Amino acid sequence: MKPDVLLRPASYDSAPDHSRPWERFAARLQASSLDRQLAAGRQPQSSQALAIRARQIVSPAGRRELAQHWIHVLDLAVRPPTALPLHGPLCRGAVAAAEPDVREMIDVLAGGLPIAARGAAIASLLLSDGTGPLHNRHSPLELSAAVQEATRQMGSSANTREAPLIR
Repeated sequence: MKPDVLLRPASYDSAPDHSRPWERFAARLQASSLDRQLAAGRQPQSSQALAIRARQIVSPAGRRELAQHWIHVLDLAVRPPTALPLHGPLCRGAVAAAEPDVREMIDVLAGGLPIAARGAAIASLLLSDGTGPLHNRHSPLELSAAVQEATRQMGSSANTREAPLIR
């Protein structure tokens, strides 16, 4: 069995990205679906759209964007709740409990080492999935465990082929 391929940001790649602008735009529009597939362990090279999305989320800009979203989540968790939150409910207690793990994940995202697309996809999916532990207090997943898994999957270790935490 072939180990997970570590996708590196464009600044590390020797091969240029030959995708067309409309293909990159389409991958952004399908981000949630593509992230779900990558998080579940589907290989980025299995389709053009997955490969483009994987490149997007592991690029320096994509990593910066993910890190900023997670920093914003930490900031929102300590503010008083608003009457009509723009992004849906936030499980503030779960965020507070997972803060050390979230900060560790942010450090990995902000770091200079290459990361695997699967871990970045899990981190992205946690932000957007309204049924997940960040937004749903009845989720069977604990936010801390999900964030730890995302961080672990960002690494290049050979043991990243375990059953996916997020489906």
